[in-house]
Amino acid sequence: MKTIIIDNLEWQAEDDGILRNWQKAVGYASSLGDRWRLPTIKELFSIIDFNKFDPACKIKTCRSSYYWSSSPNAYYSSYACYVNFHGGYLHYCNKANHFYARCVRDKEVIK
Repeated sequence: MKTIIIDNLEWQAEDDGILRNWQKAVGYASSLGDRWRLPTIKELFSIIDFNKFDPACKIKTCRSSYYWSSSPNAYYSSYACYVNFHGGYLHYCNKANHFYARCVRDKEVIK
């Protein structure tokens, strides 16, 4: 799998092109093993490029679409946060919706 490093995080260089509900997106990230996970909303927000549009993303292969974060909504347990990289905004919706997943892991620190 190709990866890209942004701000001490290692990201998948490309998503796998499959739309998933939130639970399956979390499971997909976990299935990659080796510390891969769905990013928090803060991490996903960090790759928005506000100088770009369609997609507004620091990763060149990012789709101009919706991507899940691992962050659930604080008030509605059936909702989770996502980022729309078309315009670069975040919001939340029902976990049953189908969005893309771009996984992340902490950059390996070599001692």
